[in-house]
Amino acid sequence: MGRDSMGKTAAMTGDLRQATVAGRFFPGSAEALAGTVKSLLDAAGRDRAPPPTPPRAVISPHAGYAFSGALTALALGRSRGAAPARIAILSPAHRHAFDGIALPSQPGYALPGMAPGIDAAARDGLVAAGLARVLDAAHDMEHGIETQLPFLHALHPGVPVVPLVIGRAAIGDVSAAVDALATMAGRTLFVLSSDLSHFLTQAQAAAHDAEAARKIETGADAALDGRDACGARGIAGYLASGFGRGARALRLGMTTSFAVTGDAGRVVGYGAWSLHAPGEDMLDDAARAGLLQVAREALEARVGTGREIAAEPADFRPELQTHAASFVTLEIGGRLRGCIGSLAPRMAVVRDVAENAVKAGLSDPRFAAVTEAELDRIRIKLSVLSRAARADFGSEAEARGLLVPGETGAILVSGRQRGVFLPQVWESLPAPDAFLRGLKRKAGLGEDHWNDAVELHLFRGETFGEAG
Repeated sequence: MGRDSMGKTAAMTGDLRQATVAGRFFPGSAEALAGTVKSLLDAAGRDRAPPPTPPRAVISPHAGYAFSGALTALALGRSRGAAPARIAILSPAHRHAFDGIALPSQPGYALPGMAPGIDAAARDGLVAAGLARVLDAAHDMEHGIETQLPFLHALHPGVPVVPLVIGRAAIGDVSAAVDALATMAGRTLFVLSSDLSHFLTQAQAAAHDAEAARKIETGADAALDGRDACGARGIAGYLASGFGRGARALRLGMTTSFAVTGDAGRVVGYGAWSLHAPGEDMLDDAARAGLLQVAREALEARVGTGREIAAEPADFRPELQTHAASFVTLEIGGRLRGCIGSLAPRMAVVRDVAENAVKAGLSDPRFAAVTEAELDRIRIKLSVLSRAARADFGSEAEARGLLVPGETGAILVSGRQRGVFLPQVWESLPAPDAFLRGLKRKAGLGEDHWNDAVELHLFRGETFGEAG
């Protein structure tokens, strides 16, 4: 392939790609850049404990560090324990219009005080598979890639990157590239580089970005577009991929340029999320403690005084504002005293937990309402659920094989009949056969019932509870 067809506008093959936004989006000197990145990462570390499991992907903003550097540090800082073999950065094309997905030809970047390398084998594999092409012009002046690199170099020194700029590409094409990278040897960490709304008023941006957050957190990738986020193709492609399907999205923070400029007339929105596999825990101890406290306060307020607590999401840390479904289980002396929950994310998890705690205490039809005298003896358990995904199988035996003891929750649907088991049910039904037969009974069906219309929707639960 010749020079012109490869679009090598920045440098000859073999030369490092020179920084183009240093001195504007981030400091232009090595010492100042390293100091700024360290300061932002240190602040993020003080504000957040490490996640129980490192994320598979993060959504990270890409504005100047004065505007969104703190959120970039929060997002990328979550990957500290990931130990990736490569880091794929998916950025929208801000300055060059083209079809498809573009990679640069150079072996790495020359940034102030650092030279992050590019994973040539991964690049060549994507190009050979027809999933991307080399087009240097797409990377010229592309801040969506460059703003991530100093943080990634500090967190994962020596780990090569796969910088992908997404032009006019179908979501399916992005998903195919994600899956190809995910199947390469070693772990691939995905950085989905994106800002949110652009050039709305502060009030409009707040509403607009809240809706974008809802789509990201509920997995509504088909509804996500460029009006929600400039990196919508990368985010939607990841969520629709086999590797990212069913991802649990945890909100880390949201803001707008108004916080820096004070100009409410024309703002840009920013947000940060970590994305985890359905079976991975994502809530740190502080977030878990916060949800348990809200559950107890909601139950005690309703039982003790008849009032309801507000549980306004904006009053809580961003993680608790994440849209997620929850189940609240009440026990006394290890025996069930009430259990009610949600199967699909419909509101901020802090509000979902507050509502379900009250329902578990007062509205579980199997039990009388909890009394004030019982409150001190009740222990609360919470399960924050991944989104349920319909399972593919050709027989009952195949369906049974999809059930992972101790981990899988399941919804069985047959006509109008439906039964739900949380992952905790494995404690009493430890074998997949017994679990599935019990699930049929829960749905009001015979243990031997099976036909082609039976559906299984599987989910995982992150479960934790009060001491004692």
